[in-house]
Amino acid sequence: MKKMIQRKDVSKLLVSDDYFSEKHYLLKIRQTLVAIIGWVGVILPFVWLSIPFVFPKFAKEYSFRTYVDGFQTFRFLLIFLTISFVFILIFYICMTIWNNYRFSHFLQKEPLFNEKRMEKRKKLINEAYDERFCPEEIRHNVKFYSVSEEQNLDKEFFRKMYKDNEVPL
Repeated sequence: MKKMIQRKDVSKLLVSDDYFSEKHYLLKIRQTLVAIIGWVGVILPFVWLSIPFVFPKFAKEYSFRTYVDGFQTFRFLLIFLTISFVFILIFYICMTIWNNYRFSHFLQKEPLFNEKRMEKRKKLINEAYDERFCPEEIRHNVKFYSVSEEQNLDKEFFRKMYKDNEVPL
């Protein structure tokens, strides 16, 4: 017999990030600000070191001096950030391949839901619709169908129906 995978087990199998899920607005704002500040921290030294080379008149006017240390620092930053970028790129590609592998070899081969429970829920829904509104054939064949206020479904209708019939959500 195959082991059924639960929804909570999926999050353990895949690498996920709350930043890309719905809501979590404070997390998104905070991480976006940190990313922007981080990129400013990466770009600002390059801009600062390149001012004397790109705008020599501006540099003379505001006493920017070019020293050998400036070239060495610029070269060090360039090499360091290039190596970091390559490392991060390789890491992200490996994580994407790992997620795709886990998804295709584990999650798609095993059902993520209990089929017997799902069939019972479908049967319960169809019975409830037939009881409340009328048989399905009539609903699908009429051109106009009006529902009275008493027939409207409350918010907890399905949850309560599933719980009463021992197939809770």
